[in-house]
Amino acid sequence: MSSVLSLPSPLQKPGLDLADTYITFIRQNQDILRDRVNDEVYVEDIFDQWFTGSMKAVCVWLTDRLDLQLHTYQLKTLIKIVKKTYRDFRLQGVLDGTLNNKSYETIYNRLTVEEATAAVKAGDGLQGISMRDSDEEDD
Repeated sequence: MSSVLSLPSPLQKPGLDLADTYITFIRQNQDILRDRVNDEVYVEDIFDQWFTGSMKAVCVWLTDRLDLQLHTYQLKTLIKIVKKTYRDFRLQGVLDGTLNNKSYETIYNRLTVEEATAAVKAGDGLQGISMRDSDEEDD
């Protein structure tokens, strides 16, 4: 029995479809909470905890892989998820003190270093995805 390995076509962006799906899921759930919960203080507390927990999970995952360089697809996916999550939660009213917590700062620094390493090794292997331009993106 032979199996055929299907390689992604140049038109596909492996990893980014996963990031887009995750971001859409987060946005839809933020909208649902806003529509169904009338207590603004409660909603803000939920968003604070949600953002903090999300960043802590990513930080732990990266810490477990401290000695390993991220694959280009992992890096692109994480950059997009972290940037969009940060921006979306800021738009939902999460304060800078919560947004710029220790986990986020650790993630930001790690992804910036990984991005620089990937740029040196592969030229434009990230195809324009960068930690630097978070407020300039559409979507």
